[in-house]
Amino acid sequence: MDEIQELLEDFLIEAFEMIEEMDQDLVELENSPDDLELLNKIFRVAHTIKGSGSFLNFDKLTRLTHHMEAVLDKARKSELTITPEIMDVILESVDAMKGILEYIRDNGDDSAPNIDIEPIVVKLDAIVNGNAPSAAQEAPKEESKSEGSDKPRIVGSINLDEITLDNADEIDLDSLSPEELDAVLEHLVELRNKSEKPKKVGNINLDEITLENADEIDLDSLTPEEADAVLEHLVELRNKSENEEPSKEEKKEEKKEPKEEKTPQPETKKEVAPAKKQELTKEQKKKEVKKAISSVAEQTIRVDVKRLDQLMNLIGELVLAKNRLIKIYNDVEERYEGEKFLEELNQVVSSISIVTTDLQIAVMKTRMLPIGKVFNKFPRLVRDLSRELGKKVKLIIEGEDTELDKSIIEEIGDPLVHMIRNSVDHGIEPPEERVKLGKPEEGTVWLRAYNEGNMIVIEIKDDGKGMDPEMLKRKAIEKGIITESEAANMSDKEAFMLIFKPGFSTAAKVTSVSGRGVGMDVVKTNIEKLNGIIEVDSAPGKGSTFKLKIPLTLAIIQALLVASQEDLFAVPLSNVIETVRIVEEDIYTIEGKSVLKLREEVLPLVNMADIFEIEKVLEPEKYLYVVILGLGATKIGLIVDRFIGQEEIVIKSLGEFLKGIPGIAGATIRGDGRVTLIIDVGSLMRLAKETHNKKIVTESLNEAKKKKEKPEDYTVMLVDDSAMDRKIMRNALEELGVKLIEAKDGLEALQALKSNEVDAMLIDIEMPRMDGYTLAQEIRKYNKYRKLPLIAVTSRTTKADRVRGVEVGMNEYITKPYTTEYLQNVVRRNLGL
Repeated sequence: MDEIQELLEDFLIEAFEMIEEMDQDLVELENSPDDLELLNKIFRVAHTIKGSGSFLNFDKLTRLTHHMEAVLDKARKSELTITPEIMDVILESVDAMKGILEYIRDNGDDSAPNIDIEPIVVKLDAIVNGNAPSAAQEAPKEESKSEGSDKPRIVGSINLDEITLDNADEIDLDSLSPEELDAVLEHLVELRNKSEKPKKVGNINLDEITLENADEIDLDSLTPEEADAVLEHLVELRNKSENEEPSKEEKKEEKKEPKEEKTPQPETKKEVAPAKKQELTKEQKKKEVKKAISSVAEQTIRVDVKRLDQLMNLIGELVLAKNRLIKIYNDVEERYEGEKFLEELNQVVSSISIVTTDLQIAVMKTRMLPIGKVFNKFPRLVRDLSRELGKKVKLIIEGEDTELDKSIIEEIGDPLVHMIRNSVDHGIEPPEERVKLGKPEEGTVWLRAYNEGNMIVIEIKDDGKGMDPEMLKRKAIEKGIITESEAANMSDKEAFMLIFKPGFSTAAKVTSVSGRGVGMDVVKTNIEKLNGIIEVDSAPGKGSTFKLKIPLTLAIIQALLVASQEDLFAVPLSNVIETVRIVEEDIYTIEGKSVLKLREEVLPLVNMADIFEIEKVLEPEKYLYVVILGLGATKIGLIVDRFIGQEEIVIKSLGEFLKGIPGIAGATIRGDGRVTLIIDVGSLMRLAKETHNKKIVTESLNEAKKKKEKPEDYTVMLVDDSAMDRKIMRNALEELGVKLIEAKDGLEALQALKSNEVDAMLIDIEMPRMDGYTLAQEIRKYNKYRKLPLIAVTSRTTKADRVRGVEVGMNEYITKPYTTEYLQNVVRRNLGL
């Protein structure tokens, strides 16, 4: 059963790939009905699926494909012209084939009780019998079952009657056209099937091969002709043995051997030749035949996605280690500047960094798929939809080779379906209306994909009627989506975004295509899941353009690191539209909500500290930093305290206990070993909306401003291991009226700093447990204490000591002994008294 299951899985994978391609080729064929090469390609696909289905005893699938094949065969012999009506029936057959294959995948057989193929078979037979040109006579029906038996005797410059099995090797296959080659190959297959099977092929005596000794054959050493003959011979032996009803034990042996041999080419006796024909087309003719089905398995290997995910996780760990190594190198370089070993260390670090990046790109590419896998279904969609709506629409696809991560490819299909339907239904006008407007009768929809930085852009454009922003506003007001005051303040670009609101539709009536206001809302939701951005541009009477900007991968991303108070966050760079610096006067309040006017747009403005309810310990500076975030059709301004920089990060899960925290997608480990939270932009947008409705930014900023008017409002910490020195400092500063607290060493000072609000510190250098230099370094690690005045009070007077004091973050350097007045003046200056 394992061999049968493996064979079935291979058949389904190949069949689904071929049918997907056939769907696209059929739509192309409708536009180019005289393209014989395309017709032959479609015929071969149908023929291969029929042969494989027959071999696996899928009678329903075989019956359907056989009748569809008959129609295609007449068309490729110019006995039938493919009209839109005939194409409707062929496409209906393809849909039924898809349904049967899906049933086989789920249930293991092709009974598919919900799919009735008889009406389709009747239509296909009617086409074959009723539309055949009178000039061309069909061959007798008894012979029509054998492929190639009704081929015309003269094709191009070749007279088939003159070709026999004996003189076939004299034919120069390279000089033949594709049509002549197909005809010759089918004629030779017919002659071979009619003649007695040769007992010896090459160096192989077929009479000596049995099912019992088949595993002793070295298939790798055989020529293609010998391998084909051996495989056919084994299939014949197996079929005979099954008819003779051997014992169960014998059946297992007999089934096992031929099926292992047959896996690469699962056709029955009559179907082996066409598969060989494809191989000849590729190997002997050396001609570029599009995606020769039989050679796909030889060019690629199938790998479980879980293995790729595991490999991606390991690469993620390697990237983290690389970032850590670079951080350590930077620290060492700063400490040992000028040392000889730094150059060698730099070379090693650079080499590891380059190799890691190359390895990361290579692994990411293994997960990449061409977006053409999604685009391929749209020609059929546009074709069916335009016929249903009575419109003439041409779809132009560009950039189908652009690659995206597999996980994103799986999610992008539905949004694109809705957007293509929207362009055809709402965008393109009926033919008669287009003619009146001086446009071509046939409308055009462009679907293109291209890379833009670390994003992929998918653009859907049409030359239809475009969108009227004022009409959109009126519709939105009618449906209660916006108020009249909101509409009055809305720009044209913001009005275009109304189409993504739930329940919004401009359709005059509800049809099977549109009118329910669901489609574009689905687009917005799915694009937001992918951390993507939607941009819309439209001109009434000229058409509309939709741009979807999506990150290439969701595993290792570029991020903008920002600080909100003491906390660091990583914002996916794919959602960062721009960063700006503003002053408080640039913030406006409209109807109790804070907004920022940025060029022609008015954006809602929210403080990141308010969204996550972070304690405000830092006073706002003169300039405020704003990150303009975009997700789907939404934009906001996010106030942060600092920009740290851009960094490549690996997304890590927060685990079972912490996952699901609103606004947080995961975490990453930075080069310094610290954990940084990664923003979930979609969730953050929802939190920001709630915060925006109840919190005014200017009031929020003022919360951090603590006014200190009297000396008693200030606290100064005295840090010295000498009790006498602390007493001298205390006596000098008590006259100022400030509050004083003491610590005996650096560790005690750090503990006191955490539990007290300190405005300045006087620090001795020589102390036990932690000296003054180390204490200053530790304090400066916290953003909260970036501006805290640190004043060194020490007996160390050398220039080197002073320089080191500046390096670790000391603001002033006082040497002992000092006067009371001097100490008081230094403290007053630093406190601003």
